[in-house]
Amino acid sequence: MRSCQAGDGSCVVVRTGVHDDLGTYDSLYEAVTTPCEYLWGPGTLADALAWVEAQRPEGDEAPLLDRLFVLRYCDGILYLPQAVPVAAGLDSERATGTWYLIRADSPHDAVNHQRQKLAGADGHVARGYCGCPVEALGEGQLPDVLTMAAAEGASVTPIAVPDTRVTMSMTPRCNRILGNGAWDIPPDDPSMARLFAAPA
Repeated sequence: MRSCQAGDGSCVVVRTGVHDDLGTYDSLYEAVTTPCEYLWGPGTLADALAWVEAQRPEGDEAPLLDRLFVLRYCDGILYLPQAVPVAAGLDSERATGTWYLIRADSPHDAVNHQRQKLAGADGHVARGYCGCPVEALGEGQLPDVLTMAAAEGASVTPIAVPDTRVTMSMTPRCNRILGNGAWDIPPDDPSMARLFAAPA
């Protein structure tokens, strides 16, 4: 179990590998390279330690290879990959758009493939394999994609998590797809807002 600082100076408790860098942790999105499970928070460090002492959560095993990710594309915006149970627990506003199911070892591989496919870069497929280290499994509305994920063995039991991320993270939550092989980061993304914020 490890704690990381959330956006307001508070802490969250996560279950992850001892060597993982939590500087990009985001409770809603798979922004850390290896599996990272939200357990508690946010709250004060004292409350986090008290929760761990009271609950004594055990270690767990999680696959590092051939993981399943879902990605949302809505209004020209592609969002970072999400864990299947987290996507299953989203409210209706965040569940809109077209969703993609991708098998990959890393969330970065999954988003890179889908971003290039949507932007019109050559050589990327909607289903199956291309030059990317991913397998594109399907697309549709979120309920349809969750059904596909369940057929692939993923848990689709909803997990509700708070919307919190590490303050220092410069990892964008989404990309705006421009076409012709191009994309950018929307100016209202949290990473951009922090980058251009006036000094305190």
